[in-house]
Amino acid sequence: MTQVEGVERARCPVPLEELERSAKPFNEAVVLPRACYTDPEFFEFEASAVWEHEWICVGCAGMVPNVGDFYTITVLNEPLIVVRNKERDVKVVSGVCRHRGMVICAPAGRPEEEWTAPPPETSGNCSTFRCPYHWWTYDLDGLLVGAPAMDRTTDFDRSQIRLPELRTELWNGFVFVNLDAAAAPLAPRLGSLERFLENYRLEGMQTVEPYTVPDVPFNWKIMVENFMEGYHPSRLHKGIHDWAPSEGISYAPYAEDGAALYGFMEAVHPDGGFNPTAKALFPPILTLTDAERRRVPFVYVPPSLLIGLQSDSAFWFVVLPTGPETHTLSMAYLFPPSTLELPDFGDRLHAAIAGVGLFNNQDLPTNTAIQKGMRSRFAPRGRYSWQEEVLSQFNRWLVTRYRRAVDGLA
Repeated sequence: MTQVEGVERARCPVPLEELERSAKPFNEAVVLPRACYTDPEFFEFEASAVWEHEWICVGCAGMVPNVGDFYTITVLNEPLIVVRNKERDVKVVSGVCRHRGMVICAPAGRPEEEWTAPPPETSGNCSTFRCPYHWWTYDLDGLLVGAPAMDRTTDFDRSQIRLPELRTELWNGFVFVNLDAAAAPLAPRLGSLERFLENYRLEGMQTVEPYTVPDVPFNWKIMVENFMEGYHPSRLHKGIHDWAPSEGISYAPYAEDGAALYGFMEAVHPDGGFNPTAKALFPPILTLTDAERRRVPFVYVPPSLLIGLQSDSAFWFVVLPTGPETHTLSMAYLFPPSTLELPDFGDRLHAAIAGVGLFNNQDLPTNTAIQKGMRSRFAPRGRYSWQEEVLSQFNRWLVTRYRRAVDGLA
């Protein structure tokens, strides 16, 4: 960081004019420079410019349905605890003990082959959190309620010690946090997306247990780009994606003051599904219109939440970068409560997951190969198809935040 006229400014490792080339309309824009996907110095700049100021999704409120339910998650090397407190509010607090920095929910003992591995994420139900190192104990709001053998320590007042709490917002059942105390609220900037998704009744849906993959070997933006663009489905997924062809892609206009990018693919028949039958495996959502039952919407609430929707369900991904070429990926389905009560729900869910596996079998190796290509000295800054218009929107969203950091406005 440098100081210019009293304002702290970030130094971007890539010239802004090079980044601006990617933020033009899709018919003029080019792919971001390779350093944006590979360079450690750029990753540190991006973490500061983007992730430290934006609303980051850390999961669903439905993952902590009961008082005392919790799970841990790490965002930008910050161990966090998501918990439902006694007032039934969802809170997100630091998972680092205020004594000497132990990760509170880390297991005290593990198999020998895991002794020096990073502590795993954990979940469960409790009335207090007790650090395994020295037994400092915190209530569900993060207040220190127990600290053994501290009676001889001068001016030690446990009532003044608590785990730092992050700003938290709930939107349609998703939990968001922000590391920036001055950031604008999220929900008011999602109005157009709310209207777009109104008939899906997302807030009333329930999530199944998410599946998390650590150390996914490609830059987080590659995951976002692959999920959002409609150019590849009719090519990479030819055959299994024919029911929703690329030519049916449509994107919402970019809104500078908005907080989401979204669009949909028009299907060739209603009630399609991501499985070999190309048909929905669950009953359709009753509140959808006939037109909506022929659409496959996809939504991005940057920087971390991706949502896909079908006529019978939704699915979500949370993308959290862990380095310039790695990220953690969590994913799960969302269903109306009535769907979860079907007697054969488990069998249908297994079939749905197996069907999505066919797409992952093509997407994930492709994304990994793109990462390898981005390391090349010949990495291209290619042009975009109209079926990738959302990628120029994503670039515009990113470059706006890069520029703010350089100008000292982030």
